[in-house]
Amino acid sequence: MPERPEYCTCGAKLVENARFCHLCGRPVFDFDIPEIAQPTPPAPTPPQPAAGARSGAMPVGFGNPVALRIAIIMSLATMLIEMIPGVNLLMIVWVLAAGWCGVVLYRRMTGYALSVGAGARLGSITGILTFLSLLVIVTVTVAVMGKQAFEEQFRRDPQVSQVLNDPTLMAATFLVALVILFAVVVGTCAAGGALGARYLSRHGANNRV
Repeated sequence: MPERPEYCTCGAKLVENARFCHLCGRPVFDFDIPEIAQPTPPAPTPPQPAAGARSGAMPVGFGNPVALRIAIIMSLATMLIEMIPGVNLLMIVWVLAAGWCGVVLYRRMTGYALSVGAGARLGSITGILTFLSLLVIVTVTVAVMGKQAFEEQFRRDPQVSQVLNDPTLMAATFLVALVILFAVVVGTCAAGGALGARYLSRHGANNRV
């Protein structure tokens, strides 16, 4: 605390413990008035992107809800096409088209064009779900035709009949057939997705993921 003066600058003798001069009214001390800190305004909240944009910017995979929804749609469409007699003979064409159309649909739903690698991943997801759909078709076909009628058609071929009579060989053959079908469906679908992504990149699509 500063020393209290005995006299004011006007010459009057100050009263003890006086804060102001009784003659001229001048304050005895120069009081420092603390400045009131102004509150800092909060930083503006950045605008949140739309739900579709957030999903579109996510890496393409099973954790991307938009990619997964598109893969389900395309796999179901391929399954329905494969149930049409005659048309199902062009399975490779429809599987390739499923990968291609999935990339185009992803572009329309999110506004993001996929890179070739991301397009191949989307096609792979579509291919996996399409493979599972084809298994459903085979299961339904066997259930409708009956196991015996299904086996009678294969027994007409002597080689197939030999396989059916050997449970171990039949299981191994069935497993190999599933692996080949999986590789063909997933690989073809991935190729369609990569081709679709490359097509969109050549036609000036922006916001690539």
